Amino acid sequence: MEIVFATFESELEHDAIEETMRQRAKQFRAVDGLVQKYFVHDRERDRYGACFIFDSEESRDAYFASDLSAGVGAAYAVKGEPAVTNAHLLFPLRETEGLPETA
Repeated sequence: MEIVFATFESELEHDAIEETMRQRAKQFRAVDGLVQKYFVHDRERDRYGACFIFDSEESRDAYFASDLSAGVGAAYAVKGEPAVTNAHLLFPLRETEGLPETA
C-alpha cells in the first residue's frame, strides 16, 4: 500500500474549505484503489489537505494523473505549491479487515 500526505494553503475561509471537502468526498469514494482518505487541517500552520491510502503505486499514480486531482488547486483556491510526501506502507500497527496485505 502507498501513503500520500498532501497539504496546502488556501485563500478560502475554514468553513468554505470544509464544505468543499465534504462536497468532493463522494467523488473520492469512486476512485479506484483509494482505500481511505483522511481530510485534515493543520491548525498551527493553517494548512489543509489529506492523508491518502492507496492499494498500489499504480492506483496512486492514476489518481494524481486524473482530472479530480488536477482540480484541487481551483476547488480550494490553493496559494503556492502543495507539500506532498509519498511513502510505502511497511506494516500497520493494527490489522484492519478488508485491507489488502502489505509488502
